[in-house]
Amino acid sequence: MTALNNFKGQSNLGEEIESTYDNGRISVSAAAVPAGTEYIDLYSDGICASAGESGYYVISDADAKGSRLCLFNDKPDGERCFRQALMPIFGIKTQNRCTLVIADGMSAVFHLVFGVRDGKYYARLRFVLDGCAPYEDISAVIIELDPDGGYSEMAAAYREYKLSRGECRPIIEKQAEREALRYAVQAPEIRIRMGWKPAPPAVLEQTEENEPDMYVACTFDRVCEFITELKRQGVEKAEICLVGWNVSGHDGRYPQLFPVEPRLGGEDKLKSLIAYAKECGYKIVCHTNSTDCYSIADRFSEDIVAKESDGSLSINPMAWSGGRMYNLCPTAAERFAAEDLPKVAELGFEGLHYIDVMSVIPLRWCHDTEHPSNPRQTLEHYRHIMNDCHKLFGGFASEGVFDFASEYLDFGLYISWPATPDEMLDREIPLWSLVYHGIILANPTTDTVNYPIKDAKNRLTITEYGARPAFYIYSKFMKGGNQDDWLGKEDLTLDTDENLCHAARVIKCACDEYAAVSDLQTEYILKHEEISENVFEVTYSNGRKITVDYNRQTYSID
Repeated sequence: MTALNNFKGQSNLGEEIESTYDNGRISVSAAAVPAGTEYIDLYSDGICASAGESGYYVISDADAKGSRLCLFNDKPDGERCFRQALMPIFGIKTQNRCTLVIADGMSAVFHLVFGVRDGKYYARLRFVLDGCAPYEDISAVIIELDPDGGYSEMAAAYREYKLSRGECRPIIEKQAEREALRYAVQAPEIRIRMGWKPAPPAVLEQTEENEPDMYVACTFDRVCEFITELKRQGVEKAEICLVGWNVSGHDGRYPQLFPVEPRLGGEDKLKSLIAYAKECGYKIVCHTNSTDCYSIADRFSEDIVAKESDGSLSINPMAWSGGRMYNLCPTAAERFAAEDLPKVAELGFEGLHYIDVMSVIPLRWCHDTEHPSNPRQTLEHYRHIMNDCHKLFGGFASEGVFDFASEYLDFGLYISWPATPDEMLDREIPLWSLVYHGIILANPTTDTVNYPIKDAKNRLTITEYGARPAFYIYSKFMKGGNQDDWLGKEDLTLDTDENLCHAARVIKCACDEYAAVSDLQTEYILKHEEISENVFEVTYSNGRKITVDYNRQTYSID
């Protein structure tokens, strides 16, 4: 077995970079990285394998499509490079080795390169700098586990690593301090998109004079009617999140939120809705944004936009309802959140406040000389915003579950997009759930949102991954092609009384199923294994086991 203390560093130019090994950590000093370096690789013969031997690589983030195993079977030559934003870890399992590698220095830019060539499997830990100077040493921690272990044991080791450093805490502790989290453990998430302008937009740089009309899908009064139906059908607990309540609707004029959109009923109707939801025993929160900005906003200026390394404005390649979407500088994001979130809380919202995409986009750079922010500094700005959500509303939720948010994130709308076929990747594994179940609430994939109206596989995935159910009413709002199907072709709406009753009935069905397992949300998942083909057994820290059979499309709870 080759020792893993023989890692070497190499730049994108093929030059050897001096590295050091000390007590299980391999590192490259930031000062040793030449100016303008595109990337640094750490590599070792100890993380290589031969085709045909037993074992696998553990890929924590396969292009935002979940965690996968790359078995050491016969494959054609090929290579992949994936950013490991979901969790900055990598594992190798062979007959004689079970090793976890954790990128703990410059982890925000950690990518994994792996492949096979001429029957030889190889992997490289790649730190992509894009010419920027590293803001800390590049480093990785190497943890050797019992050779008989596998990906479940790797996940347990990473969970312990995170807990021991205080970078996350178990739900059982957090819910004792925050009633909003204690409630969320027992309640599904119901998101309602209320209004929006056309997307993709017809007008990129919008003004009040040329702003496209906003489509009203659901008023505040209509949400009250939906709440009445939820209560009538016996839904005892639910957390309702209003999307597009703000001026010009969803993605309307960020970072401008106010006034409350009058075409939905205005501030008085919104306050009445919030009071009614609470009276019925439901939590109600809303959706805001701290990463994007549009030129129509009353507080927009080029100064609040993050800058690229050449000084140009940082622009998202996708345009949304508000027009061309500029990337908001994290420094400005913290300032705006400090101004706006208390005003949002004064409306009466309480629960896990949802900030769009914050936990599903990599930590960004801002190269503006007046307000620079590297990923480490960006995280500090975001941590302040997440902490404000805890103090003002009772908790923090967002779209994804990227590792950097683990200290404050209470719920992620999805862990990943659904897996897609790749000849280099052999099996899906719930690696994130093995690490974070019992710490963060989550729904597995974009496909499992609204799972009762979808195929049976989604119900089984919800069970296998130990999910908190999530629903999105009016999930479809974009026009053109199939780009609106990222949450599925199926949808729930409130446009007729029949559809409103149907949506409540679907949610009631999920609540009944969830009641049997919601108590497991405070438990860790200790073991996940395929006990026969397409049959998986999930073992929790309290000893309970769930068996999911994809062949028969059934599951059982021990």
